[in-house]
Amino acid sequence: MKGPEPYLNDFHIQLPCCVDSTQLAILDPVHREFVNHEVYFFSSDGAHDQFNAEPYRFTGLVTDPVSLERFQPTATSQHRTAAGRLFYFASDSTLTQFDQDPDVYSTPKPSMHEVK
Repeated sequence: MKGPEPYLNDFHIQLPCCVDSTQLAILDPVHREFVNHEVYFFSSDGAHDQFNAEPYRFTGLVTDPVSLERFQPTATSQHRTAAGRLFYFASDSTLTQFDQDPDVYSTPKPSMHEVK
């Protein structure tokens, strides 16, 4: 999946670093990660490394790729790597369904549902 950097840079959009919100993120592919169907940008290599060590601490809500429910991942959340990105799951059943055909769920869906 291509990243949004060209669009963000063309329109001079600035985003905070997802690890240290007091710093502006560097908007290039080297300083970004995709988790589930969200994208995260970093102000430095160190912030990027910190994110990769414990992504769930910095993601906020993510969208389960199977159920499309929004949830907050934790250190104990089920997860897999597919299509070059990390995926967290809201439940064991959605992980099981994902494992049956990861390619089906690795592409973003047109809608998301908020967990109530």
